[in-house]
Amino acid sequence: MSRIGLIIALASLLGGCASVQMMSHVPISTMSRLVSMTMADIDPEQLRVAARLPTALEPRRQGVKVKIDRRTSEGGKRVDEFVLEPVTQAGELLILSKYQRAGTRLSVFRLSSADTDRLRRIMIEMAAPSSPSKVKITAGVDACYRSPLGSAPLPTTTLLRTNESGYFVLAEDLDLRSIVLEADLAAKVPPCVP
Repeated sequence: MSRIGLIIALASLLGGCASVQMMSHVPISTMSRLVSMTMADIDPEQLRVAARLPTALEPRRQGVKVKIDRRTSEGGKRVDEFVLEPVTQAGELLILSKYQRAGTRLSVFRLSSADTDRLRRIMIEMAAPSSPSKVKITAGVDACYRSPLGSAPLPTTTLLRTNESGYFVLAEDLDLRSIVLEADLAAKVPPCVP
């Protein structure tokens, strides 16, 4: 089975930078879980990304993504990107009630039907004996703002669910201001489109 190294990327929020500050917000239990995860641990129908953002922020339309970076049997590199869609069923948010906090909003995203099928095909490809075993999955959330950001901290939390075993925290209470220069904040977190 393929080992998965899940790298936490907050897409435009991080501007692609790997940061010690960011890694300090990743629970140790998450790191150990990700190191031992295999492709068999992922159920495309259960795959979810959840974001807890201050009420001034929200995930951008088509801004929640999962990327799978893998080697092909020919030795090349292939990156498959999936743009997740919002989940609106109340039951999905109820599962996350322990992550609710005053002054924040939780949003949940899943694969579309077409992308669920596409991920299944990738998993079948990767199960072939000749398929390389190195795989990296990246979850990202691009945000926009609905109201002025002010000068207070902007703590963000990203959660992942790969199967029916439930959500786990990828990064908790990561203050955007600690990883994005104030001068760059407006470019990285634009106003939301109505």
